[in-house]
Amino acid sequence: MKDNAGFKGWIFVWVMILMHSSDGVHLPKEHPLTMLRCRPKPLVALTKTLVKESLTIFDEANGKHLPPWMPGFPELHVPNNGSKPGSAVQCSLLFMAQALEEVLEDQRNDLNPYDVSLHKKLKETILMVNMLKACMKEIWGGHCSKNPQPPKMPLSAMEKKQWGHTLLKDSGYYLDWLVHEIKVQMSKARGSNGKNPKTAEQAFARYLEGSGYFL
Repeated sequence: MKDNAGFKGWIFVWVMILMHSSDGVHLPKEHPLTMLRCRPKPLVALTKTLVKESLTIFDEANGKHLPPWMPGFPELHVPNNGSKPGSAVQCSLLFMAQALEEVLEDQRNDLNPYDVSLHKKLKETILMVNMLKACMKEIWGGHCSKNPQPPKMPLSAMEKKQWGHTLLKDSGYYLDWLVHEIKVQMSKARGSNGKNPKTAEQAFARYLEGSGYFL
């Protein structure tokens, strides 16, 4: 717990530095955030928290009890095979980050141009999704070879609100699955290596460190 708290503290510090130094949401390759150690479980947990907070603020600004965007987001459907879904995860997180950027730009330039707290929270969330994408690539590898087209938001105000609301909800569901899948893969690694459950997470961390597991 103490180690996780320290990790979250470093994440918060660097996010705040970036938030006050740039309006961009892309993570520069040489940015100091790349010096942070990639820790999948706390990183997914923090990303989930930011998505949930973004959804709450989004609904406060755009209207509560919005109906879902019925076409949904197949890009955020979870893989149904038992192998390490590296490429599928890369595609889903890429889509998530790009779609959230669309929501941010629309809220900032059209629907809620003066809601600075919403803009800030969405920026933080996009940064964390991009960090998570890089982290998961280091764990599971994979590449989004499909080269998906950037998400296209609908034109009407009501549909844009539904689109953004559903995107944030589905992103949260996807991250719930990712937390579970990380645990499954850790359990498989523990079983194949005959590790004691009490030392599984430490062994996993040592494995990552030995693999050059850094952002």
